[in-house]
Amino acid sequence: MMGSEDNVVVLKSVFLIGAVADGAIAIEWFLISLGWADLPVHPSFFVGSGEDFQFALSIGGLFMLGWSVLLYWGSLRPIERRGVLLLTAAMLFLAILSDGIVFAHMFSTKQIVLGTMVKLSLVILFAGSYWHSKKVHGR
Repeated sequence: MMGSEDNVVVLKSVFLIGAVADGAIAIEWFLISLGWADLPVHPSFFVGSGEDFQFALSIGGLFMLGWSVLLYWGSLRPIERRGVLLLTAAMLFLAILSDGIVFAHMFSTKQIVLGTMVKLSLVILFAGSYWHSKKVHGR
């Protein structure tokens, strides 16, 4: 059985996994927006081009960087700030819906499946960690 101290370590690790993942995506999006890399956009595996696409990724990169900082901030006090994990899970779930409903015409079936798998695994990780910590720590 996982104790209170173990749960803090797990929560902190989950926060840091999210911070590193979002930070890596932010760097990738900045590189694409500057024209320094020609990569598919993760986690949707979308490939785009043009100045409008690069501009959108520069703005998206700023938001990803901000979310990375938010998740790092959460890792500093993981029990008190665990609600950030639930918020992150909700936003990822909305991204899944957006990809499937609004932007489905832009993705292949493979892209939808892969992008959904990546995002859904993070939703489960973040939401599951949040709910588990509520059971261990209450409140």
